[in-house]
Formats: sequence, C-alpha cells, structure tokens
Amino acid sequence: MVASIGQVMRFSTNTCAGNPGAVNCGRDRLSQTPTAPAIQSTWHTLSPFPEPTWELDGVECHGKIYLIGGITNAWAARTGWIPNRLVYCYDPRSDQWTRKAPIPAVVHHMAVVECDGMIYGFGGYKTPEQGPDDWEPVAGAWKYDPIADTWSAIQPLPAARGAAAASVLDGRIYVAGGSYACRRKGQAKAPAQAPHTSSADVFVYDPVADSYSQSAPMLTARNHHLLETLNGKLYALGGRVGASNAFQSSNKIDLVEEYDPADDTWWPRSRMLAAHGAMLACVHKGAIYVSGGDGQRMVEKYDPVADRWSVAAELPRPHLGAAGGCVDGRMYVITGHVRTATGSQPVADNLAIDLV
Repeated sequence: MVASIGQVMRFSTNTCAGNPGAVNCGRDRLSQTPTAPAIQSTWHTLSPFPEPTWELDGVECHGKIYLIGGITNAWAARTGWIPNRLVYCYDPRSDQWTRKAPIPAVVHHMAVVECDGMIYGFGGYKTPEQGPDDWEPVAGAWKYDPIADTWSAIQPLPAARGAAAASVLDGRIYVAGGSYACRRKGQAKAPAQAPHTSSADVFVYDPVADSYSQSAPMLTARNHHLLETLNGKLYALGGRVGASNAFQSSNKIDLVEEYDPADDTWWPRSRMLAAHGAMLACVHKGAIYVSGGDGQRMVEKYDPVADRWSVAAELPRPHLGAAGGCVDGRMYVITGHVRTATGSQPVADNLAIDLV
C-alpha cells in the first residue's frame, strides 16, 4: 500500500470562479488557503506494468485497460527515442497483464479512443528516415479489434498530427489538435527536422463511412492535451502550446474549452487549478478527473454543471506521460516516468484509487 493521501501536500480548491481569464488566476489559486483533497482513501499498488516505459496511450474497452505505443531508452529528442509498438491489456478483476498484437506502424503518441467495442488510433510520430532522431508527425490511422487481437488500417487523417486527442460524440470520433511540422511559405513539404507547432484543427471521423469531415477549430491550438465527452459535449483540457517536445519551444497550459455540437462552437470554461500536459483523464459520475502530467501530483476534478475545479486526490509522486483510465469507479494511473537527478526514469507503477 502507498502512503495515505492525507499525509502529502495539500492544494487549494479555489477556482477563480467568475474570472477565469484573469492574469495569473491559475497561479494565484495554488497560493490560497490549503484544502484537503476530497477523496480520503488510499492508493492501491497493483501488478506492475511488465515493461517499464513512458508515453503510452491508455484506453478502456470491454472492462479492461489497454496501453498502446510508448517510447523507451531516452531522455530528450535526438538522443535515442525508440518507439516500442507495445500493446498490453490489463484486467482489473484478475490484476493480470497480457501482451497483445503490436501496432502495425512504428509510431508513438497516437490519439487513441474506444468506439463500439473497437479501439482506434490516429496519427502519432515516427523516427525520420534521415537525420538525427526526432519526432515526425504522421497521418496514418488504425483500428484494433480486441476480441480478434488484430489491427487494420483505416482512412488516414487529412493531415499529419502527433500528440492529438480523441473522443467519441454521437457515434463519431473527434480528433482534436496535435502538432505538425512547420514549413515556410512556398514550401510544399516541411524540411527535415523542421520545428513543430500546435494545431487547433478538429477532424471528425465516421467509423461507418470510413471518412472525415471537419468541425469548428478549438479556440486554442494545443498538443499533449485531453479530450473528454460528457453530457453531450466535448471538453479540451490543458496540454502544451507551441512544440510537442517539453524540452523545446513549448509551454503547458491550464485552459479549458467546451464544444457544443448543436451550434458547432467552442467556448472557454474555468481554467484548471494548474497547468498540465501529458496527463490522463477519465469520466465518473458526471465529473472529469485529470491525473498528473508534467511533474504534477495533483488529481483534479471538474464539475461541468458548476464549471468548477477542485482537488480530488494527490499522487504519491509526480508522473509524466502516464496512462490508464477508470473501470468500475476506480481510477488507474499506470507507467510514465519520474524525474531523477540524472534526467528521467521510466517506471512500471500501477496505482489505483477508488473515486467518490
């Protein structure tokens, strides 16, 4: 068992209500009177991930959690990122891991989502054929059948995107944001090792027709963010602006937007309590829970009806690039990496907490 949440640092639940756009509002929120996290229970330590890694993509399907992709053996771009194509299935009931068929393409940072019992992966990054090791966005897309344990290619994205986010709304898959390689005016193709910037585009995939349309773009271009569906609307949460790599020209953000399909409009909502990127989330009892990301221990809870953020829990230690999800009211935070004196270390953590 991991130490009780009550024994770790506390954060304020003040949300700057009524003034979400105020300068430094998100920072001021952390300086208010500390308040205890809402969930006063213990993190459970479960069967560790078989191959310690980071930057996996997690998705729930058929009551199980699938971890897909990942990269290992590196600290920063151009020093040895290795996409590992992993696919593992975790069964919470038996606390067991099973390795599955690998991703067909050597990519990482796909936008993954479950729809009608299938798992879909969009875009991601690959290692360039020439030049130093870096992240090259791709447009490829795939469908995984977890029963048959098979992958098949589907219509690729209209444009290459890495570290986008995906969610299902009304039977269609929305793929929002991500990063793409910059190119100068007049260039038909981005040059090798071109820097990245973020996109606000939202591609809408129809699984039946195997085709895309496009909805209104997000108000804020972003990557490494979250996209969740709740009460018939989409919520874009946090992420990074600028480049995709945290060690280059990028900044993490705390901005939240709500998409209403009724009028094809994105609308600003209250900011998160802290800026997050490369985090995980799940929906439980009408709320969105956001865990970790970019050195954060805080697990935030968002109530979209009240438009209010609060601290739900705290991780025993910060996790960047973790994956997981919710099954039967329990939130799982799995893998990722933690900062060390010499850089960063991938971990095999499999932690779970019961949500209220």
